[in-house]
Amino acid sequence: MPHRGYTVRKDREGWGVYQLHTGEPVRVNGRVQTGLPRETAAELASALKTLNEPEAASGERLVRNSA
Repeated sequence: MPHRGYTVRKDREGWGVYQLHTGEPVRVNGRVQTGLPRETAAELASALKTLNEPEAASGERLVRNSA
């Protein structure tokens, strides 16, 4: 399974966190993470990157992007 990276980009209503591989916005608890303040989006992207670091070693996917 490829490593999932995240990025922060400006959107129409603020800032959003997006998956690098797909370009899709990240969902947390079913909610799309767009329209956020810049600092919040940056902190979320950083947290998601940290949560997924063990994935590379174990092959386990800790954060899921569910629609």
